[in-house]
Amino acid sequence: MSRFFTLVVVPFIFWALSVCSVSAQQFLPSIQLFSGKKPGYLVLKSGERIEFTLDKLDRKKGLIFQVAGSTPDGQKFKYEADQIQELGLASADFAKFLSLQESTRSVARMQRNKVSESMRDLVIFYNERLDDPKREALLQLVNPGFDSQIRVYDDPFSAETMSVGFGVQVSGGLEASYYVKVRGQVIRLKKRNYVEMFRPLFDSCAPVMARYGKDIAWRDFGDHVFMLDQECGGIEVK
Repeated sequence: MSRFFTLVVVPFIFWALSVCSVSAQQFLPSIQLFSGKKPGYLVLKSGERIEFTLDKLDRKKGLIFQVAGSTPDGQKFKYEADQIQELGLASADFAKFLSLQESTRSVARMQRNKVSESMRDLVIFYNERLDDPKREALLQLVNPGFDSQIRVYDDPFSAETMSVGFGVQVSGGLEASYYVKVRGQVIRLKKRNYVEMFRPLFDSCAPVMARYGKDIAWRDFGDHVFMLDQECGGIEVK
């Protein structure tokens, strides 16, 4: 009996665990607290990249509107959000920082191209032009490392939409809505319209359609995006 357990049951347990880890890819949580000690970076719309430590981050209704920091040589600066194309900040929320590290490590083990070192320690924001509501905003990327086909962003307006406080989550640990950037277009994706939006988002990837096309569930959104990246991620379409 013990020999059977060793030869059959133990390998099966390891296989089951590995399958579960691959098939339960989740997005990063919304992160609000950032370190003023660990280095970050920003890229201006002019293309200039600046390494810095954060002095102050100003927000209005959940949106970053100004970043103040110090460069390694001690120079102080302030930039408005609409001047910034990309922003990387170190989380000061320990629990969520561990979530960030674990998520990107697990992705790095499975994906074709390893997650960059900066992605493992920093929360990344990109400047996007939104149609709903119509404005420009720095949005937090929640799928670093498996974003070659679709970038998924935290929806900072979800509180206004739900009218029940910031960061509302639904089953499976997912937020009630996200912004997604696919084929150069940014759209607001909500749980209630996910079934109708599934095909426009994923019909270019036959493996995703074959596996999930007949059983579409919001709780699997992270898996859908991850499989799209892994199986059909040869060409970036952001």
